[in-house]
Amino acid sequence: MIFKLKQIPLIMACAILLVASVFIIQTGTQKKSPAQVASEVETKDLSLADTVKTAAESVDVKPVSFTVDSLHHDCESKPQAYEKFDCYEQGFTIYMKTQGGMKTLQLMEDLQKRGGYALSNCHPLTHKIGNIALHVYGSVLNAVPEYIPVCASGYYHGLLEEYLATARDYKTGIVEVCGTPAGKDYFNWFQCVHGEGHGIMQYRENDVLVSLKDCDLVDPAGGAQEICYAGVFMENITTEEKTGHTSKYIKADNPIYPCDMVETKYKSACYFLSSSMILKLNGWNFADGFKSCDTKAETAYRWLCYESMGRDVSGSTYRNKDRVIELCMLGATDMRGECFFGAVRDFVNEKGTFDTGIDLCNAIPADHQDKCYGAIYLDLGLYKTGQEYLSVCQTMPKPRHDQCAQLVRY
Repeated sequence: MIFKLKQIPLIMACAILLVASVFIIQTGTQKKSPAQVASEVETKDLSLADTVKTAAESVDVKPVSFTVDSLHHDCESKPQAYEKFDCYEQGFTIYMKTQGGMKTLQLMEDLQKRGGYALSNCHPLTHKIGNIALHVYGSVLNAVPEYIPVCASGYYHGLLEEYLATARDYKTGIVEVCGTPAGKDYFNWFQCVHGEGHGIMQYRENDVLVSLKDCDLVDPAGGAQEICYAGVFMENITTEEKTGHTSKYIKADNPIYPCDMVETKYKSACYFLSSSMILKLNGWNFADGFKSCDTKAETAYRWLCYESMGRDVSGSTYRNKDRVIELCMLGATDMRGECFFGAVRDFVNEKGTFDTGIDLCNAIPADHQDKCYGAIYLDLGLYKTGQEYLSVCQTMPKPRHDQCAQLVRY
């Protein structure tokens, strides 16, 4: 679901099948690093709580000596972005080893509410929480049950990128880890494949062109390759926040790059995330961002640049309905509907629910409501079928309710 440098929402997020799987971590008398713990996992009949407890005991763990406010103050006071990131990473590592993954995500949710770097970079920070979780829990499947919907599912993305970076057989991991959408919850499967794109970039040391070719190995069912491409482009935008080094595929004098140089089959995924780079480079000036879509984007992809702007309008305002309307109306008249289309999809994809998105569509100017509801119908058709689909339709006003019901799949 991109990125948010202003809490970028994503083209979406990554999950794995929630499979009941339990593990025990063998421990000796010598303390082990998280990586060693992960490499010594064996299947046993223990509860997840036992797994977390054993994992925490098998590494050097400092007691939690900070509060939400003190961690926020300490990290936000660091002068450089990468120093802030490292500070939060240290706090998350301590917290997860003693409190578990879910409580660490709750900590992140509390931190972002205090604003600053924690808000504007909550998605890459939750990626890091996912990275840490893989080592603490020993496997993706053990770490998945700790998920709660924080910061556009960055936790799932982080799990996948760390899995691929540490997998024994890299190419087999790409093909098998998420599989096809058949028989799976679509939202979770989508997040899994998107996270693969992040993981591939990490493995390929942020080489966009090589990483895109790796995404071509993914089974194309359900548009998986396109979803993977988007993870690659998102990672390209956010790598500086994680490493302190700017990607070679970023050009300060060309905010559309690399969308204007990649092969045609990769362009749509790139333009879907293009606004995140535009806004990062222009200091989050939305009026200028729309102008960049008008003047810099290739003509055939201008509409996608506007949808991307809508997604970032939504995420950067924390899905504030009034601000979304205000900002989308700054765009060119013929493209405002695309902005609302992208914005409402972000409302939906934050948690895979539809109530707030429907509220937004009802509130925007009437001449853009058809486009807005078109996005609702699109995602509803991906996520739900039958009576579950119809139950969402019933929350819409007429005639939207009737339009929605005609599209139901069984």
